[in-house]
Amino acid sequence: MADAATFGTDRESRSKARFSRTIAATVALLGSVLPASHAEASDQPAPVAAALQPLAEWTFELDNALPRRADPAPKRETPPLPLISTELARPTLSGMRATERRMLDAEQHGEAFTVELWLLDHVNQRIGALIDSGQPRPDWALGYISGEALFGPVRADGMPLLKAETGEGYKRRWHHVVGVRDGARWTLYVDGVVKGQAELPANAVSDASLQLSGFFEAERFMRLDDLVRAAAIYGRALSAAEVKDAFDRRTRLVEEGWLTDKGLHFTQPPYLNTPTTTSIELSWETNRPVATTVEWGETADALQSRQIPRDGKRIGGLRLDGLKVDTPYFYRVTGVDTQGNEVRSGLLSFRTAPPPGVPFTMAISADTEARTHINRRMSALIWEERPNVLLLAGDLTDGGSLERRFEWTHEYFAGMGPLFGRVPVIAAPGNGESELHWFRHYHRQPGDEAFFNIRYGDAEIFVIDSNLEDREKREPGFRARQRAWLDQALASSTAKWKIAMHHHALRSTDEDDYGDSWTGVSHGGDPVVTAELEPIYEKHSVNLVIVGHLHTYERSWPIRGGKIDMANGITYVQVGGMGGNLEDFQPTKPGFNRKTFRDHHYLMLRGAGDRLEAEAIDADGHLRDAFTITK
Repeated sequence: MADAATFGTDRESRSKARFSRTIAATVALLGSVLPASHAEASDQPAPVAAALQPLAEWTFELDNALPRRADPAPKRETPPLPLISTELARPTLSGMRATERRMLDAEQHGEAFTVELWLLDHVNQRIGALIDSGQPRPDWALGYISGEALFGPVRADGMPLLKAETGEGYKRRWHHVVGVRDGARWTLYVDGVVKGQAELPANAVSDASLQLSGFFEAERFMRLDDLVRAAAIYGRALSAAEVKDAFDRRTRLVEEGWLTDKGLHFTQPPYLNTPTTTSIELSWETNRPVATTVEWGETADALQSRQIPRDGKRIGGLRLDGLKVDTPYFYRVTGVDTQGNEVRSGLLSFRTAPPPGVPFTMAISADTEARTHINRRMSALIWEERPNVLLLAGDLTDGGSLERRFEWTHEYFAGMGPLFGRVPVIAAPGNGESELHWFRHYHRQPGDEAFFNIRYGDAEIFVIDSNLEDREKREPGFRARQRAWLDQALASSTAKWKIAMHHHALRSTDEDDYGDSWTGVSHGGDPVVTAELEPIYEKHSVNLVIVGHLHTYERSWPIRGGKIDMANGITYVQVGGMGGNLEDFQPTKPGFNRKTFRDHHYLMLRGAGDRLEAEAIDADGHLRDAFTITK
């Protein structure tokens, strides 16, 4: 049985802003030109004006598909952009060497043209991108280097003539960099505003195909499509007003949560939440309202189906219930808009939760924010372990508030969506989820609060909202409600393993979040959260506490009453390693700390009988820590 009403009404009532988003058809590695669709005019931003039609345009979708047969996507109609070897001739940009170079299938002719880059930069390391005329020694180039825009004829030192700071950018992360040549005049625009101009004698320009290079030595696993989200070439010099129109077009798409204005697609691909022994929650979102068919069953050739009519909303969801315990299921989601365009998930799968007494495997991490390339890497590593469920301890986004939906659509789901369609997620909110508008919109988890408990095999997971002071200001009485619930839920739990999960750390050796440990005293954790939660944890003998917030890994000794207690203590594990800017540790090691390492990472937790076994894995796939908790 499928219950489409569960969670849906409350979640939609919380989401009153009307937004949209597009994802292009998946393209291997960098991406491809995306075909136009017959979209409903009322359901998408205004189309590009005829006068602004480029000679060629590329929208680069993240291809974060899981490996081998786990990728259900149809065969791509358009091949990836040709890769140019960086070993034969590796371009440099301000001291950085190119790590990736691709040919764009377009030629630029004449002495009047416009070239455009649309970039999403959410990292703290120096990176760059450069589009040039395609010669071994390019005639001209348009580029971006972490906060700087470049354009013009290439000087002897390999740098374009014009340079300007990009400033904060649109919504603090996006940069629109445009170069216009009009005969002898070269003009650099940033976010629709002129930032530099030069007059040079007119010179001929080669007609070689354009080339796009990425410079990511400082950000391992990063690719061009993680930074460059769109590019275009126009066969004439755009006016200042037209460049501003192009910028406005790009920002409208981001505001709506779309990656492109071409094609029907999932803006939130199928997302599994709340796995139980007999049910699971499933949701999805498209850029336009669709009539949806959900099919599911124990084999791919014997699927039952449920039709969900178009209701004017982009998001949809339902509970699949009446399922068998600890059983694999297959499912498929298909949407059709009013023009008959289809969007299909392909055949996906999940497994219902095991009963008590059956072993389980959980993947655990936090702070997926910012780095889609780390999301991609960690998703692939986690998938190879085939966990039953994924626990995320907050900061799914860096700042995914009401005004920053793109951190969900362009980062969280774009980075890890393929994994979310196969491994159900149990998520706690972090400070990055702000007022919880989009967190509630995109999650189908128990209750109306951001705290709840869910049984999974021999474990019971207690999800807590540790944004205590902020939430209390927004919802007076919240802290008392959560404390009372937690005390009662732990008291009534019959699970062998009690696992608490929230975002903020009770104990941490972070260098400066709780006082600058290089010049003074650190509190060694969040004192407000510690005072609120630790007494309840110790009262009810919680076994394991999972936190994030700090972007490093660390584990405590078993602690009770502020002292090491190997028999009855609680183990605290900090797993903030799924994508945020890496942080660092205190210069001296406090007694509560057992293990630290500084890298992106995840934790695999396996339970069987009277043993919990855990392994911490870094971004290279190396084992960095292991521990066991026994009864």
